[in-house]
Amino acid sequence: MGKFILRFFSLILLIAVFLIGYLSIAGFKTDKFNNLIKDKANNAHKHVRLEFKDTKIYLNLGDFKLTVKLQDPKILIKKKDIVLSKFDFYLPLKSFYTSDFILEKANLGFENNDIKDLIKVSNIFLPRILNKKLDKVFIKGNLDGDLTLPFTQEGSISKDYTFYLKILDSNIRLNKNFELKNFTANLNYGEKSFTEGLKINI
Repeated sequence: MGKFILRFFSLILLIAVFLIGYLSIAGFKTDKFNNLIKDKANNAHKHVRLEFKDTKIYLNLGDFKLTVKLQDPKILIKKKDIVLSKFDFYLPLKSFYTSDFILEKANLGFENNDIKDLIKVSNIFLPRILNKKLDKVFIKGNLDGDLTLPFTQEGSISKDYTFYLKILDSNIRLNKNFELKNFTANLNYGEKSFTEGLKINI
């Protein structure tokens, strides 16, 4: 009887370890959060829409929280696409089995995006005449970047956000007689104040 109980609990433990390992490495697809994510994201700005095919959920073994990874994410800004290399949300474990969607932070990244994507984004914030001037300054180039947005308990974006931006092989025309060619620069923003966190490396 004792051997049977030992084998039974050993089997349960083995299954549990397998499931935890599988969830942390391979994850699993679900549509549980799809509509909720789209509703929250798309209500933030009338000209910005978040699109993705599906979501996969992973278990973060470090702190036993959930990572929700959007599959093939992209942002539509006034019908112009910005393709992202990743868009991940981090939630407490209880979010999966309760109705609470407690978002702790989001992380998005992009690789080899056209530098003109900056113009797409600035188009919704800047006046048209100023945006046209910006379009003339940035001639060509690529962007790599990573942005992390922490959230408060009320669901608003915290001021302690971070980003990393790399401008690659770009041509920037400052005026008719001066143009930077094959220009590369790194732009980092840290967690504290703007003056403490901003770093530009050229």
